[in-house]
Amino acid sequence: MNDILLDSVFPYITMGAIVIVILFFSFYLHYVEEPVFRKYRNYLCFCFLYLVMKEMILVPKYTQIPLPLYLLSECFIWGSFVYYVRFIYSTVDFKDKKSFFEHLVKISQIILMLGFVMYVITHVFFKEYKDLFSIIYIFISLYMLGVSVIFILFLYKSRSFLYYKYLYLGSIFLLLFNIIASFFDDPSKNFFGFTNLSIISMGWFSELIMFLLALGIKVKNEWEEKLSIMKQNLEHEKKILLQEIDNQKLVYQSRQSERLRISIDIHDGISNAITGLKFYISDKRLQAKENSEKILLQDIEQELNSIYMQVRDYIQKLYGGQDEEKYDILFFLSCLQKQYHNSNLNLITDVDELAITRNLNIDQQNELYFILNECIGNSIKHSQCNTIKVSICFENSICCFKIKDNGKGFDYAEKLNADSGHGLSNIMQRIKKLNGNITFENSCGTLISGNFPFANPS
Repeated sequence: MNDILLDSVFPYITMGAIVIVILFFSFYLHYVEEPVFRKYRNYLCFCFLYLVMKEMILVPKYTQIPLPLYLLSECFIWGSFVYYVRFIYSTVDFKDKKSFFEHLVKISQIILMLGFVMYVITHVFFKEYKDLFSIIYIFISLYMLGVSVIFILFLYKSRSFLYYKYLYLGSIFLLLFNIIASFFDDPSKNFFGFTNLSIISMGWFSELIMFLLALGIKVKNEWEEKLSIMKQNLEHEKKILLQEIDNQKLVYQSRQSERLRISIDIHDGISNAITGLKFYISDKRLQAKENSEKILLQDIEQELNSIYMQVRDYIQKLYGGQDEEKYDILFFLSCLQKQYHNSNLNLITDVDELAITRNLNIDQQNELYFILNECIGNSIKHSQCNTIKVSICFENSICCFKIKDNGKGFDYAEKLNADSGHGLSNIMQRIKKLNGNITFENSCGTLISGNFPFANPS
């Protein structure tokens, strides 16, 4: 009873498995063009159509009436063999043996086609030779089995990985079950309770399981290969990164050595010279008899002190290896005020030190420092003014600055076009770096107005 139940159920189990695999490959092939999987799907389609014909259309399933439908069902099973041969051949790179195996496959396809033609002829015209054809069918199956063995031997010699061995093991199962089924093509005959269709279904099911195992191994091997390549790439990138770090260390050490040399040269040369000059002027100031002379020498001494402090600060930055050099706007303006406090030049500032530090990053502070330095220097040198007002304010993420003097005015457009206008060109380049704007006005002196968006360092 159990044998009868299994015999009737097994074709449906095979049909279900085939449908699932066909749907999977149809979905996969919609996104990825893979000729090998397309051939295998077509082979499974022929297998499925044969089972449908036998189980659902030809009733009872072993009847040969009507003959056209019966021959159509046989066309599907023979067509499945042809597609399977094409599939098997497309899975292997035969290299220098390609010509031999190509001829072997062509001969196999011709034999299968001739076999089907003989099958149709014997069932339509020479029914008395059906038994003879059954023997011929066995030889055809044995030939196909031999071809599979030749394929496996080639793979064994070429040391092909496990994927192909499972693949061709499946083809051997398929052919063995078909050979067995050919001996039990009569409904009255059975093989351990299984009739012809169930035996053929077992062959297809076994082949399908072997194929899925082979596919799983192939995917696993490809994934491991990709992981291996990724690891190699990571190791290569790691070596490059370490080499880059070493190069950066060498550059940094070289830069530090050069900075140290320059700072020592400046300290021993310029710094000592300024110190000596400062003591000389201080001594002259003490010896001076005229009050105006003392005031002048005192102003010179203060200016030297300012220069000395700037040189010392620069030496410390060089010696300390600071990559980002920050120019102090407030210190610069304070030095100018001290420098000219006894002269007829009045420097007025409206600047919030905390706002500058809070709102401007180092690059922005440095660019603004050089713009102010150049603009104030131009006013002092060219405008003959006695008052300069500098203001910096922050509104709605915009830094606004103004430099206003009461001098005779200054034609900035003319200077920009002249060869001597390098300082003004620098101003325009710096304001461009800040993504800002600057205007020059001549009305009761000179008014320079500029603005740029600031990036809060926090």
